[in-house]
Amino acid sequence: MRAAFHTLGCKTNHYETDAIALRFVEAGFERVEFDDPADVYVINTCTVTGEADRKSRQMLRRAKRQAPDAVVVAMGCHAELSDARNYADIVIGTHGKARALELVLDYLGLSCASQVEQAEDQADALNAIAQEDIFEELGIVDQQSECRAHIKIEDGCNSFCSYCAIPLARGRIRSREERAILAEAQALAAAGYREIVLTGIHVCSYGLDRGEGSHAVVALAAKLAQISGIERIRLGSLEPLSITPSFIELAWDNPKLCPHFHLSLQSGSDTVLKRMNRRYTTSQFRSVAQALRKAFPDASLTTDVIVGFPGETDEEFAETLQFCREIGFARMHVFRYSPRQGTRAASMSGQVPAPVSAGRSHALQDLAEQMAAAFHLSQVGQPQSVLVETLTAHGIAEGYTAAYVPVRIEPATGLNPGQIVTAQPVRADGQFLYCTDANPA
Repeated sequence: MRAAFHTLGCKTNHYETDAIALRFVEAGFERVEFDDPADVYVINTCTVTGEADRKSRQMLRRAKRQAPDAVVVAMGCHAELSDARNYADIVIGTHGKARALELVLDYLGLSCASQVEQAEDQADALNAIAQEDIFEELGIVDQQSECRAHIKIEDGCNSFCSYCAIPLARGRIRSREERAILAEAQALAAAGYREIVLTGIHVCSYGLDRGEGSHAVVALAAKLAQISGIERIRLGSLEPLSITPSFIELAWDNPKLCPHFHLSLQSGSDTVLKRMNRRYTTSQFRSVAQALRKAFPDASLTTDVIVGFPGETDEEFAETLQFCREIGFARMHVFRYSPRQGTRAASMSGQVPAPVSAGRSHALQDLAEQMAAAFHLSQVGQPQSVLVETLTAHGIAEGYTAAYVPVRIEPATGLNPGQIVTAQPVRADGQFLYCTDANPA
């Protein structure tokens, strides 16, 4: 039988999809592209924005249209918080993903479970997330869809930012057992992966449920660095106040840790940050950025920013624009605020009109492009370690530096995806660092 998979949203979702797909393949299914005819379609959904909800429903309907007799599975955050039963045969949500294969086999009549039991299993999965306190282990995922391998180390979030529905969809913090993480990293190294990315819903909270400090994630990275074959370790999105002196010291001591720190800003206005229920000020964020750059002079700092948050005035947006310009991010993801059902922000007064939000988004995106071009230009003339990820039909290799700068290498003679090489940057623009003379690192 043939199974197709589609992922919306974050890197954690992509990792989970790869984990589920591997189970289907091991059970004898052939994995095919989503546009191909299949017997089973699994869509890992997202609910972080209204657009993510729309795309999730769109992909579920698309699967039903292109193969009316196929089994459509909805899992993930949108499926957890919205009723997806009109679009899918099986709805799992964020809890019970490890049983996706079993539920599909039950549905197809290929196991002995009854339809009543199968329906009860789905209901249990959708109703258990608020009480869940144990990390759901998906096993070792040593076959992934990218050259950079991801390891999920944590699930859930306790922050309850006023705009975010993810804690409602994912539940509270649950950390993965260290031995399982190390075992997966060893398997990934044996499979030929050279870079691993530590991912989760709130990576800096790893170990918090066990009483560990905010530096636990970099302490884990230090242990991963001892595994032969792993040459790079990259951290996922970080909370600014988690970057303590001990965090920076441990990070600096790890030569395999990539000098790339994604610090979630969300707004450069203190009054907006307070309404967002973010627990830091712009002054604290600035201090963290300065401390990281002192320890890692060539580090790239990347971020996320939301525009059009309820009550955001022209003056507050101007503060965000100026603050982002001051920090000088290497990359910035800009999102327009959209109300999420069940969050405090959804009922706040002062919802910003769509045309105003769109204009602010364009202005901030223009700044993001300027900052990216400036950071890329600063890398010219410095030899770069590059993980080759793809080879184009025109003889060009594409990949990323340790600082997460997108690179094009020409010519790509002798280069292969998954290989780490040293390349010489000769020019740059807002999209790429252009390199020549690539040699094995």
